[in-house]
Amino acid sequence: MRVGLYIPAIDTPYIGGPTKYQINLAEALAELDEIELFLLHHRDVRRLNINAEHIVLKDRKPISWELKLRKVNLDIIHFNVIFAIRRIFFPILNCKKVITVHGDEHWIRKIFANYDQLNYRIRRLMEPLLCRHADKIIAVSSNLRNRLVQFLKLPKSKIEVVHEGVSSIYKPIHDSGSIKEKYSISRPFVFHVSNLSPKKNPKILLKTFGEVIKKNFDVDLVIAGARWNNKHVKNMIKKFALASHVKILGYVPEQDLVCLYNAAELFFSPTLHETFGFPVLEAMACGIPVVASNAYSIPEVAGSAAILCNPYDYNNFADNIIRVLENPKLREKMRVNGLKNAKNFSWERCAKQTTKIFKQILVQ
Repeated sequence: MRVGLYIPAIDTPYIGGPTKYQINLAEALAELDEIELFLLHHRDVRRLNINAEHIVLKDRKPISWELKLRKVNLDIIHFNVIFAIRRIFFPILNCKKVITVHGDEHWIRKIFANYDQLNYRIRRLMEPLLCRHADKIIAVSSNLRNRLVQFLKLPKSKIEVVHEGVSSIYKPIHDSGSIKEKYSISRPFVFHVSNLSPKKNPKILLKTFGEVIKKNFDVDLVIAGARWNNKHVKNMIKKFALASHVKILGYVPEQDLVCLYNAAELFFSPTLHETFGFPVLEAMACGIPVVASNAYSIPEVAGSAAILCNPYDYNNFADNIIRVLENPKLREKMRVNGLKNAKNFSWERCAKQTTKIFKQILVQ
C-alpha cells in the first residue's frame, strides 16, 4: 500500500500538537511492513530519520503538484488539516484521500468571539465543501467527532476516531534535579505546558495560582511554551502579585520537557477547549499528578486518573492543587493511575488503526 503523508511541518522547527501527530505517525507507519511511505512537503530537508521516500513539492501550484504525484502512483494521500486538500486538482490525482482533523476552535464562537478573524470565517465556509472530496475523516477524539458531524454536515459513518499517542520519550526518570538548576528554579513547582492562546485560559491559570500562594504555599508556577512572555501576561502576573512565583521558560527542547515534567510536583491545565490534549498524557506518562479542566476531550483522554474541574472555577482548582501538594498518598495514587492511563495511548496503536482505515477505503 503506497501512502503519501502530506507533512509540511517537517520543513520548520516549530513543534505543536498537530506537528507531533505528523512526525510520530510517520515514524510509526514507516515501521509497518504493509505501508510504503512517502513524505510530501515543500523544502528539501531531511531532519527526520524515517524510513520513507521524500517527495519535495517546490511549486505549490495545484496542477504541478498532481502531475508530479501522479507519477508516484499513490494509493492514498493523507492530509493533516482540512484546508490542505484545496491544493488537490481532483481529476488528475486519482487516489483515495484521508484527512485527520485536530482542531475546531474556529467553529466555537462562544469561546473565540474576539478572535473571529477573516481566516476563521473562510474556513467555516469552505471546510464542509472540501470534506465532500475526502474518502474518510479521522477525528483525534470522540468528543471532536461528535461536533464535526454537526459542523461539517457529514454522516457519522464518514468520521472515524483514532486517538493520538504519547511518545515513549515521556517516562519517569530518577535524575531530573539538574533541570531545576539549568532553568534557575529554586522552589518546588507546579508545571504548565502550552503555547499561549485564549483557549489555554491564562487568566484562570494565574488567578488559581494566586489563590494557592495566598494560602502560604512556597511553590512556583513554571510555564513552558511560546508567546507567554508578553505584556498582557506580565500585567496579570503583577495584578495577582505573582512576580516572584511565576517563571516563563518559553520554548523548551523535548528532552528538557521530559525532565521538567519529572521534576514538577504536579501538572496544571485549566484549558477552555482541547480536541486531544498532549500535555495531560505526557505528564501522566512521566508519573506526575494532573489537575485539569473538564472541558471538551480532556475527560476522554484523562479518564479517572486526573482531578478535573470546571475551567472557570479557580477556587476549586486551587483547593485541589493544595490537596495534591499536601497529600503524599494522593500523589502516589494519581501517579500510578496516570501511568496506567497513559499506556492506553501509543503511536503504534494509532498507526495500526489508521492503516485499518486505509485498507477499508481501498476496497470501497
